[in-house]
Amino acid sequence: MSNPKEIKRRILSIESVIKTTEAMKMISIVKLRKAKNLLMKVKNYLDSIETIFFDLLFTGNKEKFEKNPFFSEKGRIKLFIVFTSDRGLCGSFNSSIFSKINHLFQKKGYLHNECLFFPIGKKGFDFLYKKKYNMYNQNWIKNDLSHQKIQFLVSKFIFGFLKEKFSSIYLIYNHLKKSSFQEVVIEKFLPITIKDFRKKTLRFSYILEPSQKEILNFIIPKFLNAKLLKIFWKSTTAEHTSRMISMHKATENASDIKHDLILNYNKERQTTITKEILEIISGLESLNKKK
Repeated sequence: MSNPKEIKRRILSIESVIKTTEAMKMISIVKLRKAKNLLMKVKNYLDSIETIFFDLLFTGNKEKFEKNPFFSEKGRIKLFIVFTSDRGLCGSFNSSIFSKINHLFQKKGYLHNECLFFPIGKKGFDFLYKKKYNMYNQNWIKNDLSHQKIQFLVSKFIFGFLKEKFSSIYLIYNHLKKSSFQEVVIEKFLPITIKDFRKKTLRFSYILEPSQKEILNFIIPKFLNAKLLKIFWKSTTAEHTSRMISMHKATENASDIKHDLILNYNKERQTTITKEILEIISGLESLNKKK
């Protein structure tokens, strides 16, 4: 049988765990609300830019934009931007992305030498480094991107794409479909494909000055900035949701363990009391017999 003092010590330890997981859950809830609010604002901004972008594409000469380097794919090297977290304790948020990458290369092994990875988040860097995947930079970027960092990264990706260092750029991230269901998405970032705008309808026909090409070269980086920012907040929302659920389950499991320990403690305590009473009665009986 276990020592009641040892059981009591374990109960106090579990109570400390419950306080920690509950606090982490509440922190994740606050961060999740903030991330959802920012994601909604970025979505509205991106929708407005997409609408203007679509109108500009199909105003004037429709053949010119097809020759724009942002719309054409040259070369064979592909760049994958991987969004993961900096810290753990978020369930399958990171492992699902790692499984997707492994599955991609097992299915198409020839891609291994044609792909570069750019990790955003320490967990992604650790995975790619351990598996010896080719990385664009042997470094990682913290998963706390500001608007200024997004602009810097987009300008870096655009420069590499236009200089034909890589033929296309893809984003790998977790998308929150429901409150507790996530799926890993691989989305093309560059080159821009026209079929992405098929659902939209032309609203206005603009008179373009100075030219369609110059206006597109001005608005495309803004469009890509907004798109990358949207994906970042999508990934961040999925991360905080996953961590909130994980901490909630951890709190429930710890509470169940605490309940079982309390039952065991009471049983052991009752056994000890019963044993002491039996010893007292036996002592009294032996005294009575001597008399």
